[in-house]
Amino acid sequence: MSSKFQEQSHFEVDSPPASIHGGRGDTGKGPSNAPDRHSDEVSSVDHVQEKAVAAVPLTKRQKVKRHCGQFKWWYLAVGLIILIILLPLLFTKIIPAITQDIVNGQKLPIMGGTFQALSPTSLSVSLETELDTSIAANLDPTNLAVYNKDTPDYSPFINVILPKIRVYHKTPVMITNQTVSVTNETELVKWLNQVFDQPNVGLSVKGEAAVHLGALKTSATIQKTLKVASLNSLEGFGISTLQLVYPAMEDGTNIKGTINLPNSGVLTLGLGNLTFNVFSGDIKIGYISIYDVTLPPGNNTRDFDGQLYLKELLPNLGAILDSQAAPLADGNIELRAVGNSTMVNGMHIGYIEQVLNSKTLVATMPAIKLLGDVIGSFTGSANVSLTDLLGDTFGNSTFIEGLLSHWNSTASANATESALKIRRSTPYGSRTIKAPATKGLLKMGLKLALAKL
Repeated sequence: MSSKFQEQSHFEVDSPPASIHGGRGDTGKGPSNAPDRHSDEVSSVDHVQEKAVAAVPLTKRQKVKRHCGQFKWWYLAVGLIILIILLPLLFTKIIPAITQDIVNGQKLPIMGGTFQALSPTSLSVSLETELDTSIAANLDPTNLAVYNKDTPDYSPFINVILPKIRVYHKTPVMITNQTVSVTNETELVKWLNQVFDQPNVGLSVKGEAAVHLGALKTSATIQKTLKVASLNSLEGFGISTLQLVYPAMEDGTNIKGTINLPNSGVLTLGLGNLTFNVFSGDIKIGYISIYDVTLPPGNNTRDFDGQLYLKELLPNLGAILDSQAAPLADGNIELRAVGNSTMVNGMHIGYIEQVLNSKTLVATMPAIKLLGDVIGSFTGSANVSLTDLLGDTFGNSTFIEGLLSHWNSTASANATESALKIRRSTPYGSRTIKAPATKGLLKMGLKLALAKL
């Protein structure tokens, strides 16, 4: 029986211990006894394996990837909700607001241009300005209404077209020779009055611009008041030369000369044919006409002709000279020019006439020069000698020469003044020539000149 018991036993003293990897002995030979292991032995082995795997840390990328994989549908849903909310705001609010802010920041400096009268109801307009943007954009042609900002009711007086243009950084913008209609003459006259009177004038523009940012199209409002240098009352206006035409021409023209029309602004003004009434004090003594007047910036010397009312001049000579008392004290003659008419192609230009006919331009010139120019018209010399003329009359050219030499030797120390300052001392000590004596001299000279008619 003992032998039988030994044969059935699964444990032998000489048997090697079982391996945890297969239940084999040390030699690893023979079939595995893994199925014969107990359950507690199996769980113990698996637990050791899981601990070995868990001991390896995940990288941040692996963690994010695992997290996104677990919640990807949640993130997709949230993203769609955000896009549904933000896209309309982006295209209807955010981008237009950025575009409008860029447009509002534009200074649009007026660097040049032309306002040319064409007819009573139209103008030719050119303007030179620039845009400066930090992003590239294309602008469609834009209608800009031009108006006076200080008028309570919005009332444009002309409209100009801003051409199609691509802008990026500083980009020149040119409006060239656009013929525009006058939509409100009252407002145009109001603006032109400011152009005439002030050194700088505001030019207000307003319009809706279509802006293309790549494939994206948006709109922006252009509403700016631009600063434009203007005429400043034609400061520096003056008659440079004046001569009598004898005999008078068939149309009555009996004077001609040159005149300075300064333009201190940046706009070239095309005004047509201008006629001014000429006054000495309150006495109308004639008129002058200047033809095809176009005034670019700077001094502009233009020829003129006209008529001096000679038949009325002598009877009113005393009153005329009395009106010159103040300027004659400085050795000058002062004439006033007031607008009479403005013509283009035979048509009266009302919006310019209303401006010039309400303005008074004062021209000052040295009395001796004026008298010399007038008398020189009869002697055939542009530089007639008053010494010879008056000396022949009075038989004492030395005395006359002494009087005139002091007038001619008193040029102003200030080189910017065009008029000569008259010193009233004579070479005879206490004897002085005051304004009445100057008037007397002019009166004699004019009588001598007119006597030749």
